Amino acid sequence: MSLIRFIKYSLKQSPRQNFEIYRKLDDAKWGKLVGTDELGNRYFFNPQERYGRERWCIPGAKTSEMDASQIPPRWHAWLHRTTDEVPKATAAEDSAYMQRPKWMVYPHYQNFTGSKKANVTYNTVRPKYEAWQPTVVDRQ
Repeated sequence: MSLIRFIKYSLKQSPRQNFEIYRKLDDAKWGKLVGTDELGNRYFFNPQERYGRERWCIPGAKTSEMDASQIPPRWHAWLHRTTDEVPKATAAEDSAYMQRPKWMVYPHYQNFTGSKKANVTYNTVRPKYEAWQPTVVDRQ
């Protein structure tokens, strides 16, 4: 990032907003707020940025709990330019979101891998091999 770009974007917002953006994105960004989702993520658009950097998200979660799986599918499609249609403010207002396929029973939720809520499978099949247990023999 150039120094000129850094100063230019830093002057367009308050110091508090700049601090949040630097902390969560590690970059100087400025743009128009397009919408928010039900998880508290905020989505921005700046047509003056380079292609591929003009859409971004500031996560609603704490910095230590941020995860890419916390972005709902309809916003993910907008971020990655799959669609140019901006999703509505909430899932209840978005009619396309309400018409989910039958296999998608539950609404979107984050990936819990590595946390206490992670899905842990267990095996019901008896193991084919037994662990070797050495026997200790006393010497005489």
